[in-house]
Amino acid sequence: MNTELYCDISANYVKNYHPNLFSWIELADLINIRPLLTQERVKLLDPENRFFQWYTNGWIKDKNTYPPSLIKCLLEEMVIYFVDMSRATKKINKFASSIEDQYKCHVDAHIYVCRDPKIEHPFAAHFDISHNVIVQCEGKTNFKVWEKVEDHKVKKQIHLNMSKEKPILDVIMETGDALWIPKYYPHQAISLTPRLSVSFPFVNDENGTHEQSFEDRNWITL
Repeated sequence: MNTELYCDISANYVKNYHPNLFSWIELADLINIRPLLTQERVKLLDPENRFFQWYTNGWIKDKNTYPPSLIKCLLEEMVIYFVDMSRATKKINKFASSIEDQYKCHVDAHIYVCRDPKIEHPFAAHFDISHNVIVQCEGKTNFKVWEKVEDHKVKKQIHLNMSKEKPILDVIMETGDALWIPKYYPHQAISLTPRLSVSFPFVNDENGTHEQSFEDRNWITL
């Protein structure tokens, strides 16, 4: 892994770090597998908080999986992200494994999708309680990152304060670019074009890292 991306002190940005990590074609292959589309895995950032219902037939074992036709419509109307995706493809699995090997911690992979840049992103400026690596896979995204927040109790109000502060990073991420954001660093993503990205959040090290939390990275070949 290219270690110049990572820094324990502040956010860091690298151009063209991983240009072939994931694509729209690979996303389409995933979302056409209905058993993957569980309500636990697919996160709908719907400003209207709508409730969806659908019919299922007797062959469907996971009754809480979204029908592909519904997912297709929702992808055009809102920002969606998919969690528990660190084994979504061989390349994502390998990238996650390289982080785990270097930092001795577990990571997940979250796939973010915004098909229409006119959709207002529901995440205002905020910080996370874990470190994060973000790879832009398709399109362009404006990422802003601000100085570390010391008072971690102000998370809900952080977006109100950031408009008055100059960001320490203000970059246009393009295909292959990567961004390292340590925990407690406020950040905001603004889609400039249809956006596809994958983020790799580290396990919350405040809870400790245990051997059983690591994903099995063995990749089956036949």
